[in-house]
Amino acid sequence: MHFEWNEKPIGWMLDAAEYTGFYRNLAALLLPEIKQRGTLCDMGCGMALADMALSGDIGSITCVDENRSALTFARDEAARRGIRNMKFVLADALGVEGQWDTVMALFHGRVDHYCATYLSKANDRLICVTHGAGVRHGGGHCSSAEGPAAWLDNNGWTYTRMDDALEFGQPHRSLEEAMESTAFFHRDWDRPTLESYVRENVRETGRKDFPWYTPKTRTHSIFVIPRAGNEHLL
Repeated sequence: MHFEWNEKPIGWMLDAAEYTGFYRNLAALLLPEIKQRGTLCDMGCGMALADMALSGDIGSITCVDENRSALTFARDEAARRGIRNMKFVLADALGVEGQWDTVMALFHGRVDHYCATYLSKANDRLICVTHGAGVRHGGGHCSSAEGPAAWLDNNGWTYTRMDDALEFGQPHRSLEEAMESTAFFHRDWDRPTLESYVRENVRETGRKDFPWYTPKTRTHSIFVIPRAGNEHLL
């Protein structure tokens, strides 16, 4: 999703991540594909929550994003958690200089725009995580699975693909917050549509901290693109 990071969406994303364990679960899927104790660069890292979940098994992680608010949060949160092997670079990911064992792009940009550039910076492999097949997301700012797969196939790239789904709904402290967060993430919806969606989808949890929850399963595809076998395309 393409939006301007600020305090409220950062808070909502953190609430959802902690409530559902989405990034911990995603990290568990990614870890077998990443060189243990190696170097990792996350291009377009956003809040870097997946990187924090991976940090205990990776030698060093470079987190790159052009949004200062998201990167400031990530730096502060990593410090709060006592994570010492992450560094943060404020920059356009396509222009970053460096070389790492693994380069990663999670729900970030279009694979056809960045694949060759990012893989050229990876000694071992590029890992791309896209939205699942059939998902339209962010008005074209992020890829869904069909486009990258077709582009990779048509251009002769060697890769593996894994499709999966994880729970990543949104907890709410009140129904008013449910309306506000839903309106933020669905800016093209009018008021009656928002009210109908909240009425039909928000569930009571019985919890004091988050008494309301909007369930959502996020489908995704993990593309692992090795450098070996693809160097002629760089």
